[in-house]
Amino acid sequence: MKIKLRQKKLKNGKSSLYLEFYNGYKKDENGVISHQRTFEYLQLYLFEIPQNADEKRKNKEAMQMAKNIFTIRKADYIKGKYNIKNEKKGEITFLDYFRRLKDERYENHSNYGNWDAALKHIERFCPEHIELNEIDTDFIKDFKKYLDTKAKTKSGTPLSQNSKYTYFNKFRAALREAYNESFIQQDVIKSVKTSAQAESLREYLTYSELQSLSNAYCKYPVLKNAFIFSCLTGLRWRRY
Repeated sequence: MKIKLRQKKLKNGKSSLYLEFYNGYKKDENGVISHQRTFEYLQLYLFEIPQNADEKRKNKEAMQMAKNIFTIRKADYIKGKYNIKNEKKGEITFLDYFRRLKDERYENHSNYGNWDAALKHIERFCPEHIELNEIDTDFIKDFKKYLDTKAKTKSGTPLSQNSKYTYFNKFRAALREAYNESFIQQDVIKSVKTSAQAESLREYLTYSELQSLSNAYCKYPVLKNAFIFSCLTGLRWRRY
């Protein structure tokens, strides 16, 4: 693969800086050649004809930033091609890494509540100093045992089977992602089976029962309205 830093003129008098990744070409059965290119637009721009010292300074800064990114992309490609591992990556603590993943879920609105609840139990189990490269199969089994024997809800009761299943799966997902991102060198999670998931029991009111409830007398109208609202929307009290 060839990586080049390029620029494209825009109608507003500026040039856009971008990277071109060229991965050769293919020829179809008719002999037509198609070049395999992808692009990364850096959101960096140059003034085509800088008018003053400030615009010249901005051009210099933008070009330097583009060159820095270009150098990083080439280094990433070389490490991947020759399977060069960065041993320093694994020195991040597991808790810091899990917190980063949790925050990403908040930004992407992706299952954040379960990640946040799982983190609370992981923080109670895992010392702050444990690094990703220190995690082994025994550590994973110990966390699974912790969920089964010691972990409690906020009301002090043992976790439900489905809660154990959910939190351990988030734990597994974090380690799998750490492996995929080369923070750890071995897929340590593959040898430990996940917790079993229990069949959910859902209790609900029928439509006629809900109608009867809405017509029934209640000493506290606010409580009654809140309950009916939760029935209609599916809102419930969430526990850890």
